[in-house]
Order: sequence, then structure tokens, then C-alpha cells
Amino acid sequence: MTRHDDSQQDVSEALGLVPRYFLDESARVEDERITISGGKANRLKRVMRVRRDDRLELVHPATDRLYWAVVERVTRDDVICEVIESRPRRALPPPRIVISASLIRPQRYDFMIEKATELGVDEIRPVWSQRAIIRGDAAQRLHRWRRLATEAAEQCRREYRPEIHAPMEVVDLIQEEPSPNCVRLLASALEPDQRIAPIFQSRREDGLPEPDPVHLLIGPEGGYTPEEAELARRHGWQPFSLGNRPLRAETAAIIAIALTLEAARS
Repeated sequence: MTRHDDSQQDVSEALGLVPRYFLDESARVEDERITISGGKANRLKRVMRVRRDDRLELVHPATDRLYWAVVERVTRDDVICEVIESRPRRALPPPRIVISASLIRPQRYDFMIEKATELGVDEIRPVWSQRAIIRGDAAQRLHRWRRLATEAAEQCRREYRPEIHAPMEVVDLIQEEPSPNCVRLLASALEPDQRIAPIFQSRREDGLPEPDPVHLLIGPEGGYTPEEAELARRHGWQPFSLGNRPLRAETAAIIAIALTLEAARS
């Protein structure tokens, strides 16, 4: 239960842009208190230096709510907050954007994860491909990717973090059955005249529903092999171009997301 002495708008205006954090499974929401423990509490205390009377916005996925709170006390093990107000989380407007990007050098893939999160991607699916620079057990990086996405979502004040899947082979992903109204797009240097915006416009002119989700498939440097690209086309992936200049894989991913957002919301 939370107090409702003031309206949510008044609370927001009073608090302004205060730091936002995602709570993990160790957080306990009881009556008008939130108790933060474990690694999240350690980060708040030792890295973010929270103190008594600091104001926070706390996203709690378990209850699907956003809480406005004030730090009541900081103990050796916990950060205890008093809840001022809360509301259900609000999702980003459609369409959902899913990006499947071939694995590249770790630091550059980390960068892509952060920027894709900031742009509002809903789902990230790392894939192995024949020209992928790294192989092996990239699944061990999954924890790091999820932490980077959480911190990026906090920084840009998202209410949902992107879901990040364990890596899989691109040929398996390509052959998955799409959901209804899904548009699947393949970045390709072999289609110099095909752009993202006309694909959306053509659907509107044909009276088709707005695409949701939009699934973007981004290859490594050098792109996917002809065999991988042909397999994608046979399974309904539509090629599109990002221009005439060769791009780094992480740059291509960021541009594709931005162009998709512009095409979908124009």
C-alpha cells in the first residue's frame, strides 16, 4: 500500500529527474517500505553513494510498478526506502523492436547492447554466423550484457529493460516461425536501393496492419555469407540497405534501429 496525499503529477514535479534504478529479486516491497538487499544494495551504497533522504525512482519488475521513494536509512546490509507514490509501468509505444546481431569483438558488442537499449529496443538476440569474429561459449557474457542493458535502461529512464537471449546459430533463428504481423528485415549490401521506410509505407498502402514486432537481422563485418542470406530470403526476411558505405557491425545495428523507429512512427 502507498500513500496518496499528493497526485502523481505533483509528486513528479516535486521530485524532478531523480536517479532511476531497477530492483532485482532480492528487493522486498512491504506496505510503504522497499528494502533493497544484496548486490543492488551494495551498488547503491558503494558506487552511487546514496544517503538518507535521497530521492529515487525504483522500477520493480516483480510487481510491474514504478515507485517514487525516499531513502529512510542505510544499514550494513540494506537500503530501506519509504514509498511516496507508485504506478504501473508504461511500455514504449509499438512496434516492439527485436534485433538479432551477429557476435563481434566483445567490447564492440557491449557498445551495441548499450546503445540499442538507449534507443528503446525490446529484445536482443545474439547470433553466431559463419563470419562471426568470435566463437566459443559467448553465453558466459550473458550476465554482463544484462547488467549493461540494466544500467543503460536506468540512464535513459526506461521502465522496461530489453530481454537478452543466450546466443544461438543464425541459421536456426532464420528458420523460426514468425509471429502474426511480424516484419523481418535483413541488412544487406546487395540491395542498395531498398530502404526501411518504403517497406513500412508499402504495407500501409496495401492496407496491412502496422508491423509488430519488427525483427532486424544484422550481420558481422562482411555481412552474412551468400548461403545464409539466401536462406533468410527463402524464409521471408526482406533485405534492406543502410547506404553505400561499409559500416562496422555495431554502427549498422544502431542506424537500423533509428531508421526503424523513424519509419514506424512517421
